[in-house]
Amino acid sequence: MILITGGAGQLATEFQRFFKKNSIDFLAPNRLELDITDFDKVKDYILKNDVGLVINCAAYNLVDKAEEEKDSAYMINAYAVHNLAKICREKRIEFVTYSTDFVFDGNKGNEYAEEDEINPISVYGRSKALGERLALEENRRTFIFRVSWVFGEEGKNFIEQVKTWANTKESIKIAIDQISSPTSTKDIVEITWKILNLRDRDYGIYHISGAGEISRYEQGKYILERLGYKGNILEGRCLDFTSYDIRPKYSKLSSKKIEGILGIKIPNWRSRVDEYLKVDS
Repeated sequence: MILITGGAGQLATEFQRFFKKNSIDFLAPNRLELDITDFDKVKDYILKNDVGLVINCAAYNLVDKAEEEKDSAYMINAYAVHNLAKICREKRIEFVTYSTDFVFDGNKGNEYAEEDEINPISVYGRSKALGERLALEENRRTFIFRVSWVFGEEGKNFIEQVKTWANTKESIKIAIDQISSPTSTKDIVEITWKILNLRDRDYGIYHISGAGEISRYEQGKYILERLGYKGNILEGRCLDFTSYDIRPKYSKLSSKKIEGILGIKIPNWRSRVDEYLKVDS
């Protein structure tokens, strides 16, 4: 039995859709059914249901709010991850969890590879980085997939935010000083499953990121144009929208490692955004 945590989120929802399509048995409790910060209940749940693989999609990802809610961010992104890894080690099963491009400071100037030194500049990034370290130290059979600018159905994401702006604003300002790559939950799920089904697989850290790179402004403009928006689209800066200067300016992740192992090319972010918006290229 496969346990998917964070059952109501967009990544967990995509896993459920994928598993149903492929007739794979899974459990995907929501937070009320299984709070991953309740360590004893999580262990009991895994043992009771004879779980053979844990895929952790739960995360505290409110970047600004994390600066004020440090305990919650660390509890979900680090200590709960550590506990899940520990339970999986004790049960001798594999553990999968997801991290973020925010573990980097954004100063490198080109794509980040898995072996690049991390230097998070936010509570969110630091909590995810600690989760990575604790999981890898606790359970050698751990996969950590770093992802960036995730979007998928059944969840909050930048595309949905832009769609709301398009319906409510005559003028929209978007930050131009944040660059990475949007990544579809569809690609994340399919690639994760391919890695898990390799006969010879190496545990550790992998990057999954949509092909190409883009600023938030350019991404937003692309979405708005596809939606037929007729208002003004203005360039802004991150600090126009928040008092916290905590987002890496450039955090594009290199997917060359995982593409080489699987012999694939991850689709360009534009094609996945078009697919999400259900428009023609």
